[in-house]
Amino acid sequence: MINITNKSTYAIKALIDLAENQDNGLMQIKNIAKRKKIPQNFLVQIFNKLVKAGIVKSVRGINGGYKLRYSPEKISILTILEILEGPINLHENTDKNSSIFSLFTEAENELKKVFNISLKSMLEKQKNINSQIIYYI
Repeated sequence: MINITNKSTYAIKALIDLAENQDNGLMQIKNIAKRKKIPQNFLVQIFNKLVKAGIVKSVRGINGGYKLRYSPEKISILTILEILEGPINLHENTDKNSSIFSLFTEAENELKKVFNISLKSMLEKQKNINSQIIYYI
């Protein structure tokens, strides 16, 4: 069963930030955390998992930081969710010869389609949303 926690939401926000700043070199966790309003200690734990999974590259040292290992169009939200939350599984304890299993399998496949969106597409969506925000004084 999938449960999307703050961990995944924070990871997606941070990875969108890395995608947005990919031409600016390495990004430090403290700056990502500040920009995206994510608890820094929690973001360190998240990035440790993403580095271990091979999504993010870490460079140590005074000028170190993080960057995406692959281009944003090659990293999907589905991959991120499965790394942090585990596989999407709606029918774990369901009889395979039932209409319930069929329904849950269909729902699972639809969820995977929805979450199979790239970081690049998410970044574009965010830019579009930001461009529609109007501030009044």
